[in-house]
Amino acid sequence: MNDVLQDDVRLTARELISEGLRRRQQVGTAAALSYFERAAQLEPNFHLPFQMLGNAMSELGDLDTAVLHYQRARDLQPNDHVIRYNLGLNQFWRGYISAAIEELSVARRLKPSYLQAQTTYLMALHNSDQVTPEEIAETIREWGSFFSMQHSEEVQTPPGRDLGRRRLHVGFVSGDFRTHSVAQFFEPIACARDRSAFEYVFYSNSRHQDAVTERFRACADIWREVWQLTDDALTQQVQADRIDILVDLSGHTDGNRLAVFARRAAPVQVTYLGFPNSTGLAAVDYRITDGTTDPAPVSDSWHRERLLRLPGAQWCFRPYGAPTEAGALPARAAGYVTFGSFNNLTKVSDTVLRCWVQILGQSRNSHLRLTRVRSPRRAAEIVDVFERAGIAAQRIECMPYRSEAPHGQQFAGVDIALDHYPYNGVTTTCESLYVGVPVVSLYGRNCVSRSGLSILSSLGLATLAASTPEQYVSIALELANNLPRLEQIRAQLRERFERSPLRDEKRFATEFENLLKTAWQLYCDGGDSRKVCG
Repeated sequence: MNDVLQDDVRLTARELISEGLRRRQQVGTAAALSYFERAAQLEPNFHLPFQMLGNAMSELGDLDTAVLHYQRARDLQPNDHVIRYNLGLNQFWRGYISAAIEELSVARRLKPSYLQAQTTYLMALHNSDQVTPEEIAETIREWGSFFSMQHSEEVQTPPGRDLGRRRLHVGFVSGDFRTHSVAQFFEPIACARDRSAFEYVFYSNSRHQDAVTERFRACADIWREVWQLTDDALTQQVQADRIDILVDLSGHTDGNRLAVFARRAAPVQVTYLGFPNSTGLAAVDYRITDGTTDPAPVSDSWHRERLLRLPGAQWCFRPYGAPTEAGALPARAAGYVTFGSFNNLTKVSDTVLRCWVQILGQSRNSHLRLTRVRSPRRAAEIVDVFERAGIAAQRIECMPYRSEAPHGQQFAGVDIALDHYPYNGVTTTCESLYVGVPVVSLYGRNCVSRSGLSILSSLGLATLAASTPEQYVSIALELANNLPRLEQIRAQLRERFERSPLRDEKRFATEFENLLKTAWQLYCDGGDSRKVCG
């Protein structure tokens, strides 16, 4: 028996769990493991020790072991919605999307009001190549109707004001005003905005703060820490701040406050950036996007919101750190081309994996680097797929998630980046292109699978975006087999990116704010008897 338990031999399983939770809070998660393990030994048919072990191993980053514990807890207590959610979430993080969808579906049925299970389920659907955009849209719409029934929409009639004589009061709600991908695309707006026409209030829904948080705080006219506020309290704060337009930057991701939007905290409500689809809420009036990722008219039919489309891409990118300029093509020194995958294994669908096998099979001696690997088991299964196709395991490099290099440096040694499907990269695509690594992307029909096309089109590189898996393979092979062309693209990428709309912060902020003005003007013009503009 572990020495730490010598004085606790007479404790019951529940007492051991309580002591483990105390140790976890005071010392750290690792200090609690022996208590949970002992509790499981004492009562092997009691679900709680295995649930605690799952939580602990997940926190320590061992997702494969965490799932084994959660599965045991589930088998002992199959109707516990929290266990099913945690199991589904960890399966999602590992890259087992079908298993994640199955568990999360059960969790949301067991407790329909459990928001975490509902939103994570929606995220998982977007990562599956077996679920159609129509099915996703219907699921979001059904959830939105149910969720709206739980949160009564309030009628908002602001004091009489003249749009032409005052600044619009715009509130932004996010859990990502920190070092986060959302911040890299919102900071350009926050910094380049028109202060004469808009007052910005930032509602920060996260306790985590860093240097990026301080930059946002400096950009705000008003800064509010709201992560401790209840939904009712935050709704009241928004109303007290006399917000005209409230913007959701999270959608169905962590740190969202969708319940506040469902209550209609502000007269006009908009969603943007954080989630590549509809919120499903009737109380959210608009979603800001672009015409490439959400082409009309089909995308309009999938949304509860009215789509407001920016003239270019829906993103403006600010790189973090000091990304190095592109150097010599790595393939010249290595003697072979190295492809790179820079998204989570969550996004590795069967469709894209089959493409990668064909690419490596037809590109002699080429290598593939997988980064952000959170599940050694999933990585081993992926390598096995290559081996069964006759591709040596030595040609596949797996980099653990926690050993990820600083911003920009993870691309060193990679010649060509391979985008994922159906959930394309956005931040990783921009980062890759900015440091000189061209990206080959496969696009589909809905927004989540068209971001690569939108970004590449903004750089004049739409020829690197494929409409079919066969074309995706062909484009990658053409690049790999033409090193002079690859070198030329690489040498021009940084300048091309800097000159593109993706780096024109002032232009982008102006276009973004023009859409806010459009939304407000539509509100002022009526069309809804509840809405009155002074």
